[in-house]
Amino acid sequence: MGVTRVCIYTRISTDEENQPTSLHSQRERLEAFCSVQEDWKIVAHHEDRATGTSLDRPGLQTALDLARAQRADVLLVYRVDRLSRKVRQLAQIAEELDRLGVVLKSATEPFDTGQPAGRMMLQMLAVFAEFEHATIIDRITAGIERGAKQGHWHGRVPFGYRRDTDKQLVPDERTAPIVRRIFQLYTSSRLGAAAIARRLAAEEAPSPPRGWQPNTVLLILHNDAYNGRIHWHGETLDGLHEPLVDEVTFARAQRLLDGRREDFAARRANTSEFLLSGLVRCGRCHRAYVGVSANGNGGAYHYYACSGRQKLGANSCEGQRINRDKLETAVLKQLTDIYQEGTLIHQAINHLAARQDQDRAALLEQRAVLTKEIQQAQRALDRYHQAFETGKLGIERFAERVSGLDGRLATLRDQDAQLAQDIAAHAPTAPDTQELAAVAKHLDQTITDGDAQQAKALLRLLIADLKVNSRQEILPTYRIIDPSTVRIPPRKVELTGIEPVTSCMPCRRSPS
Repeated sequence: MGVTRVCIYTRISTDEENQPTSLHSQRERLEAFCSVQEDWKIVAHHEDRATGTSLDRPGLQTALDLARAQRADVLLVYRVDRLSRKVRQLAQIAEELDRLGVVLKSATEPFDTGQPAGRMMLQMLAVFAEFEHATIIDRITAGIERGAKQGHWHGRVPFGYRRDTDKQLVPDERTAPIVRRIFQLYTSSRLGAAAIARRLAAEEAPSPPRGWQPNTVLLILHNDAYNGRIHWHGETLDGLHEPLVDEVTFARAQRLLDGRREDFAARRANTSEFLLSGLVRCGRCHRAYVGVSANGNGGAYHYYACSGRQKLGANSCEGQRINRDKLETAVLKQLTDIYQEGTLIHQAINHLAARQDQDRAALLEQRAVLTKEIQQAQRALDRYHQAFETGKLGIERFAERVSGLDGRLATLRDQDAQLAQDIAAHAPTAPDTQELAAVAKHLDQTITDGDAQQAKALLRLLIADLKVNSRQEILPTYRIIDPSTVRIPPRKVELTGIEPVTSCMPCRRSPS
């Protein structure tokens, strides 16, 4: 009888801690199994560190190529699930090996594909392997869901965090300050995503794998993880990890993102000479208007055009082109007139003050309820202290209950402090005529003489939206800025201190 040539194959998943046997252990047992067989000789050993749900594995394909070349008589595995965890894939391998005259054997399972009964046993084992794999996936999914609802982070670690020894998400000492700086530059310095990306790239700041790009900055600004939140199946949940950005700053960034509509088209237009880029919308198809320049017999022409019509043709939208100079001049004149005349601003501020008075009454009711909860928790805490001092409560039980109550009290007091701050907030007061006149006087000069990027930033604060229905009907919505916070030097726009208020003021139709 001739020598039986054996190719052994071993595999573990990429997560070895979940494997019952390591690659080394599998190989040792397979070699021992071959040593007790008569005239068996190991001619090759191939291994993989990959999932068993795919056959596209280098080690497995090399072992099958050996069988196809008729250089092996037996393919030996520790268990059939080392080959695959899917019935169809195992049947495919067994059928090909049978056609090649190569026997498939397992060192721990009683089958031999050289016999009909062995092939039947292989199919049964494959069914159990697939069932086991599906069960493991269900358990892992359920575990992840439980963890997510408890606030544990699952998935790729966000930039600015790392995992500690307990696999919990914690701020990374090297990159967390960069995330905080991005939010500060965006909300306080009023830089756009492209400007922030350029600055960080120039400083060679530590970056995500793709480097500093505008999209990278926008993904960070949009990511709830930095506000201490996690997402799971469409739900937003409180996370256990430490936020890198406080709620006020994060909320302010989201408002700015919504107001600026920082998409690719807006960022591309922002580098141009079109002051209203990113603010003009088509009233017909609701797409953005973009700045377009063209050369003709009369020289260069600059205008705003519907992006839908530009991309898809006149049949997609009838939005008309608007001359850049006429539109910008009309908007700037109307803004100047509004601040010069002042009536609409006074009306809007008075409306906001009345609404804040209503909100303040509701906050007072919330604080009254919160005060009762604090008093109840404090009384419970006093009772536990008294019981401990008199020996009625053991130290372990005392520590457990007091720890929970202390945490609860701290949370309640933080909420009370925030409510007190909200209640104490003063209602806005209408600026006097002199202040409004000063803004009106310098507004046109600011836009004309200031740096283009700063001028655009100021207009984004003053203008919420410009809806173009036609050349004869352009409907703006303006924001109000507190004039006392605006510092306008003779030749430069100073953005520090400029803050948009929370309400927008709809204004009359601007001229064409």
